[in-house]
Amino acid sequence: MKKKVLHIINSLTTGGAETLLANSLSPGGLQEHTDNYLAYFNKSSYLTDIIDKDVKLINLNYTGGFDIMRMLMQLKSIIKTNKIEIVHTHLTPASLYTHFLCPASVPQVHTIHSTYSMDKETRPLMRYLERKLFLEKANCNVISLSEFTKEDLLRSISFKGSVFVLNNFVADRYFDLPPKQVTRQANKLHLVAVGALKELKNFEYLLEVFAYLADQEIYLDIYGDGDKTKYEAIINNKSLKIKMMGRIDDMATVIQQYDLFIMPSKFEGFPLSVFEAMAAGLPLLLSDIAPLTSIVKDNAIYFQLDNARATAAQITAIYQNEINIQEMGIQAKVYAEKTVRRDIYIKRLLDIYDQITQ
Repeated sequence: MKKKVLHIINSLTTGGAETLLANSLSPGGLQEHTDNYLAYFNKSSYLTDIIDKDVKLINLNYTGGFDIMRMLMQLKSIIKTNKIEIVHTHLTPASLYTHFLCPASVPQVHTIHSTYSMDKETRPLMRYLERKLFLEKANCNVISLSEFTKEDLLRSISFKGSVFVLNNFVADRYFDLPPKQVTRQANKLHLVAVGALKELKNFEYLLEVFAYLADQEIYLDIYGDGDKTKYEAIINNKSLKIKMMGRIDDMATVIQQYDLFIMPSKFEGFPLSVFEAMAAGLPLLLSDIAPLTSIVKDNAIYFQLDNARATAAQITAIYQNEINIQEMGIQAKVYAEKTVRRDIYIKRLLDIYDQITQ
């Protein structure tokens, strides 16, 4: 008989954690092996449409503030009524709230989707409470996205529970794209960047870089949710060859239009967008930070975040064909095939479920 698993996340908007969860529960995925329920506090997107129809989808319609007790009681009732055997949480505060109500007889496992010591988005008070009331408890089970993020967690807090390493995965549709064709025009280079328009993604740095590339046929499209106003003001003022594309539901539909994927992040956990680009056969140009170098290894070109002129020079070298990015794209796709396929992820996740329910 299939184990009953309740997945809990803050929302089903289009972030990396949300996309990972939805893709794991899409047809042919985890639902083949476990009986899944998915509860989210509020807010959804197209992700609800890609989830297997047999997954029980529950919008808790949480309105914040004093509504928390009502939501917690609803979650507790869901666990009891449906005889849930495993609770799997993603993101904060879903981790902490669930810990308060989850019966001791039902194991909870929590996936941390970022590098813990570098997380600047979670409110300090919430980080403190999550650490003291959940993460530092002996019965805490945590999934870390890489060996680097695991070691970072163990250095950052007094962790007494069990930590498992489980790499994220890329949806099959990226691997199923036809081989990337060399469509680049001899005198043009088109770059793409993906991510929410937040400080940690550091897209402002790319504006600095492209100020040095204004006289070359090098273009950049940035996809992501957020306020584009401040970016567009700089782009227009400096006549930069950058377009703010806004949100896109599925990068797989456009990613092969580009020659090179670029990410200037200050910190990351295990960014899906990087591995989606790899699976699609795009070469990578990434910020030289440990969370990225530890998981991508030598399958990318790296740049420093304190020298925009030098980064621009690297891009110019690619533009002038001094670096063979086509071969790099092929190499990156091979690496992605070995590390971020969904079937690998699901097999390892099921092993974790078995271990915490023994």
